Amino acid sequence: MANNILSVPKFERFVAGFENSLVYIGLDVHKRSWSVALLRPDGEVADLTMPPEPHTLIQMLQSLPVTVGMIAQEAGPTGYGLARALQCAGLPITVAAPSRIPRPVSPTNKTDRLDCRKLAEFAASSLLRPIAIPSEHEEAFRILVRRRHQLTDGLRRCKQRIRGLLLINSAIEPDHLDHWSKAAIEQLHQLELAPATRQTLNSHLRELAFLIEEQQSIDKQIKAQAITCGQQNRIERLKTADGVGHVVASTFAAELFHPERFNRPEQVAAYLGLAPMVRESGGKHDRGRLRPVGQKRLRSLLIEAAWIWRAKDEQAKAFYDRLLSRSSIPQKAIAALARKLAIKLWRLSLDPATA
Repeated sequence: MANNILSVPKFERFVAGFENSLVYIGLDVHKRSWSVALLRPDGEVADLTMPPEPHTLIQMLQSLPVTVGMIAQEAGPTGYGLARALQCAGLPITVAAPSRIPRPVSPTNKTDRLDCRKLAEFAASSLLRPIAIPSEHEEAFRILVRRRHQLTDGLRRCKQRIRGLLLINSAIEPDHLDHWSKAAIEQLHQLELAPATRQTLNSHLRELAFLIEEQQSIDKQIKAQAITCGQQNRIERLKTADGVGHVVASTFAAELFHPERFNRPEQVAAYLGLAPMVRESGGKHDRGRLRPVGQKRLRSLLIEAAWIWRAKDEQAKAFYDRLLSRSSIPQKAIAALARKLAIKLWRLSLDPATA
């Protein structure tokens, strides 16, 4: 490494004469190394590269005779362990979503050294919008819930492969295969096929059985972990809404942790990607498509739940029909109903003692 942790005295010399001044730190975090930049009040920046060791970074920053105004880090695959360690050490940390970090219009050079310097400058200019940092239990619960969705995707692909195999071999699908009942799966085992095709189908059926069993196991673990991490009461409150079952409720609780961080319903809708983008130019005003942000899975689940809510609740159906009569676009009407459902779930997820 060009500038490793042994060059920490460089930072000490760099801040000499700026004792007790406010400095800003930028971190570009990777699996094998971290790039650290320190921005002085006069606008000068020094940087170094160090091993990925939180305690070493904390000791280094705490040993400097300056006040850390803010530490900026870009969210990424390394998770939130470093951010939590900095918080526990009493150091201010901002984790910013990559999509919300200012980017140059035209292509420019990109290195770890430049990235950490830019983060320090953005932190000093208050140009970064922080995202919520989950606790260790909250992050573990969210990972478990997302694993459940991975298994659901795997099940869907496995079923598609089975149906594709039957189609390409001109085999007749068993009755009730749309519901994948035990009887239909048993009929798949009894189909007369060529030996190699039979072996392929058997392999798919073993994969299907594994995925079903694994999903059931994960469902049990989610319920147990909900109790352990204090989410059980919140999930039960969410399930009182029409159209919301355990999957939607647990996903909402996992993805929308710390619901009290939202001050207005509009913020919740924007976070979930259910807020339409507003375009206004030359006196023309248009509310277009939904804002393309994260939370695609939860947004999809909320739209599915909105269809069920519409079928069960007359007021929800009237709301949907009223919007449909205006736009004549079912997707817009159901997205608006899903937005209404999301806001309802946000209010239910708030602690009754503080709501």
